[in-house]
Amino acid sequence: MKKVSLKILIIMMLLLHHRLYSQTSDGEERITDAENKSARNISWILMQLLPSPVWLDDRNQQTGSSSLNFAFRWQITPINISFSTNKYVSPVQFFFVNPMRRYTGSVEFFIQPELATATMSNSGYNKTGLGIGSRINIPVKNYGEHLYVSLGGKYNFRKSNIENKNGYYGIEGGVYALFGILGFQFNYNFDKNSEYNFGLYIKYW
Repeated sequence: MKKVSLKILIIMMLLLHHRLYSQTSDGEERITDAENKSARNISWILMQLLPSPVWLDDRNQQTGSSSLNFAFRWQITPINISFSTNKYVSPVQFFFVNPMRRYTGSVEFFIQPELATATMSNSGYNKTGLGIGSRINIPVKNYGEHLYVSLGGKYNFRKSNIENKNGYYGIEGGVYALFGILGFQFNYNFDKNSEYNFGLYIKYW
């Protein structure tokens, strides 16, 4: 009788240990998944804080003085609408945009905060600016993986300390490679004191 009771007790302990171990493993797996997701989000946010280099046209039509000012530009994509998704996947993504959706063909809304490293003394514009607009991305080679182009328009919010104006419209064109990580952008602005700017487009995923 004692042997039977001992066997039953051992079996119950083994079953309880297995159950506890399974719960711990599942719990650890869930915690690990949550930590990985958090780490992904944090690393993505930190990577977005790295700016792209850009050169701004700073001129004064009346005095004839002009210069190129080095500045930093941040690339933010709040909304992207892809042309290449199927009916089972939403074509719209917010902020966390899959790069494949972008370079295979899409239209997107973008925000570009800017900070000049020197005073724009010729044009009288502030060092800080904000570009808001939209662009269309068109694949050129290997469905856009190796090469794609973009064309868009935007409004640049930048206050002038000389004239009574708070910004100007512009047209943007770009060429991109390496899965959209690296590109070159050129902007033509409808403003006589800042007609163009150009720079690298660096987007970290």
